[in-house]
Amino acid sequence: MLKNKRLMILGTNEYQNPLIIRAKELGYETHVFGWPVGEIGEKTADVYHPINILDYDLLWEECQKLRPCGVASICSELAMHPMNMLLRKMGIPCNSHETEDATTNKYKMRVLMKKAGLDSPKFMLVTDKMTIDEVRENLVGFHYPLIIKPVDLSSSRGVEKIDDPQQLGEALAYSLEWSKIKKCILEEFIEGQEYSGESVAYEGKYKLLAITEKHTTGAPHFVETGHRQPARLSPEMQKKVERVLYRAFESLDIQYGAIHPEFRITPDGKIIFMEIATRMGGDCIGTDLTPLSSGYDFMGMVINICCGKTPDFQKIRDPMLAEIRYIMNSHDKEEFKKIKRDNPDTIWRHSSIKELNNNPILKSADRVGYYITIKPLSK
Repeated sequence: MLKNKRLMILGTNEYQNPLIIRAKELGYETHVFGWPVGEIGEKTADVYHPINILDYDLLWEECQKLRPCGVASICSELAMHPMNMLLRKMGIPCNSHETEDATTNKYKMRVLMKKAGLDSPKFMLVTDKMTIDEVRENLVGFHYPLIIKPVDLSSSRGVEKIDDPQQLGEALAYSLEWSKIKKCILEEFIEGQEYSGESVAYEGKYKLLAITEKHTTGAPHFVETGHRQPARLSPEMQKKVERVLYRAFESLDIQYGAIHPEFRITPDGKIIFMEIATRMGGDCIGTDLTPLSSGYDFMGMVINICCGKTPDFQKIRDPMLAEIRYIMNSHDKEEFKKIKRDNPDTIWRHSSIKELNNNPILKSADRVGYYITIKPLSK
């Protein structure tokens, strides 16, 4: 482990930018890598390197020249793979290839969690080599509604709810078209409020920092419309969530870094996972909401771990109620304008707001902007 303060950061977009800013605040010299497309990180970095982060050989050559103290990235599964490759070559502890593989493949993840005895819906793997008749034969014993999603994507891409058998063929084609490896997971749809549990791992020990209450457009595509921290859960349910999350993390052998599990709590109190990612939650969940609502320096923890150092669990601010709202239509846009006019002090920050259009909202990228609000926690 090198003692300098040169930190290699992979990714330049607005969701990586808070990491760049926090690293600079902590005294690191930020060397940011990414393809030159005019993203904000190209400007905020101390040194910007116009290099494709998926060119592993060139990335390792640059790393050897730079000799950084660590390599970090947040909120991106795409960047997670080259980050772990560099950390392994540098001798900095990180998750294994097996864990990386399981947490980026929803089917493998589901198999491992079921093997560990965690509650799970019925599920099956679907590939583009299967006929619709083969899929129907394997669905014997399943109950509608179902949900299908690519095994290898996030951000609601390729996700669709299937209410009856007549919708099956069209939904399969839609989801498989999105998958890069042409594989999807088809499973029984679970009713219940959706949450995520923002957590961190170090040497196989876990810490739940915050529980996020999530809101979506609902069926058929479940694009997220907003998040709230802390979630409105009883102390008893919070303890149950913590216990079940840690069992799930162990089933995937997660050892290091940020963890973003997404799950539902059913009406009868069961905790059913949708997926677990070994990265921060995107959409400002890890970078903004978690530090604001918990008081913990989540990005500082991730930087420490990616430099081979122990994370610091001291709180750096008083916890607050933090919410993010996504602008998806004219009503949302007017609501933002009203808050900005009448209660500007409650706005923590906001994105640039794109022009509205009449295109359907099928994935997170179709939203036109967001804003984050804060309030004191009620006593």
